[in-house]
Amino acid sequence: MKTGMVRRILGITALALWVVVVCSMSLDEGVKIAYQLDGWAFGTALILTPVYAIMLTIHIGRGKHWLIRTAAWLGCAMVIYICGVLFFVSTMLTDHRAWSNKDYVVYSEFDGLIESRILVLYRREGLIDRKMYRLRCEDWGQNEEPEYTMYVPLDLIKEEFTYSPYFESDSICHATAFYRLSDGHLYGQDKNDSLISLINNQ
Repeated sequence: MKTGMVRRILGITALALWVVVVCSMSLDEGVKIAYQLDGWAFGTALILTPVYAIMLTIHIGRGKHWLIRTAAWLGCAMVIYICGVLFFVSTMLTDHRAWSNKDYVVYSEFDGLIESRILVLYRREGLIDRKMYRLRCEDWGQNEEPEYTMYVPLDLIKEEFTYSPYFESDSICHATAFYRLSDGHLYGQDKNDSLISLINNQ
């Protein structure tokens, strides 16, 4: 395949991915594109765009005056720098999927504070995920691995996760919490035994 064809394919692909990203930004608050397609599009666009910029700069500068080549490479360097910064920032601030099944998905979302993230429940509706409510802050410790079980007839969510407490990286702890599925009400820990019995007896 000729270099020119590869360059055009990369350019069109990058442009299409940026269209997806811009369209996702125009969605109503509390709505996400399912399966994190917007996030994948953003990350891939940030990789393909600098590659396309380099190929385009080489094409534009071939046989041109050194001033034109210099200007083209300065523009290319700016594109690479911007994409690099956006990629670095997105790895820290972008929401990511913490758990999912065919009907629900839990996202870990940036909460506006440094190293502060919250777990938020969404309902799957075709190609979009619609926000239901916030579950809790991820403040139990490090390396959480949340798992959720939905008991729709009981209007109940069981949350289980393991974590390493801060400053105790060698310790592994397990926690269980229950929420009301309809509105996200968090039951007190003193209700755990009775709710587990209710689940076992259903």
